[in-house]
Amino acid sequence: MVLLLLGATGGFVYYDYYHAPTRLLTFLPKKAPKVAIQPFRGIDQGSVMEVKKAIERYYGFQVTVLPDISLPAHAKNTHILKKFHLKLPVRYRADSLLGYLWDIKPPEYDYVIGLTNQDISTTKPKKPKWLYTDWGIFGLGFRPGPTCIVSTYRLYRYANLAQMRTRLRKIAIHELGHNLNLRHCPHSNCVMQSAKESMKTIDTEPESLCDSCKNIIKRKFIVNFPEEPMGKL
Repeated sequence: MVLLLLGATGGFVYYDYYHAPTRLLTFLPKKAPKVAIQPFRGIDQGSVMEVKKAIERYYGFQVTVLPDISLPAHAKNTHILKKFHLKLPVRYRADSLLGYLWDIKPPEYDYVIGLTNQDISTTKPKKPKWLYTDWGIFGLGFRPGPTCIVSTYRLYRYANLAQMRTRLRKIAIHELGHNLNLRHCPHSNCVMQSAKESMKTIDTEPESLCDSCKNIIKRKFIVNFPEEPMGKL
């Protein structure tokens, strides 16, 4: 199993050293997946509905918004701040949130997308350790797997509300794509491409999958892709 993340500077990064041996994936017959959005307290309703609308229109999946809940205290990064004597704000560890969402996922849903307005972070396998052990990110998701997490915390930078929500839709579509077992895509006309640590890539990439990525999903699921790109929303 692989975790895929959207880094603080906009780069989609993946690494394969994380695995969850106690969690087993069950692959179901071809069907239209049921997706749930799990809002964490503090996220604005507009962002929640923007993600819901995007997934329903783009993937054609049934989407349900669950009642909002509090972020789990155990997911805070305080232990890392103490270890490295970092004077950073308290963040929530994205990998811990993925595991938490998996544990509480209602059985009637195939995928759960967590949405929060709090800063989230993960560890990148890079040096120096003090910098990359608690690296702020936009989103993280299992590939494949049933959960992903997206944060709006960093999406407001140098953006108005419309630009922020466009970024949010793209990241949500991207992270759900990883849950559906899509890798990063080499094509510039695909939302699954690596942003290479540049917000400019996110802002210029389309809100759609290339034909190759669409075909991968079509072989596994019942999905109705729109004729028009998501930018028409």
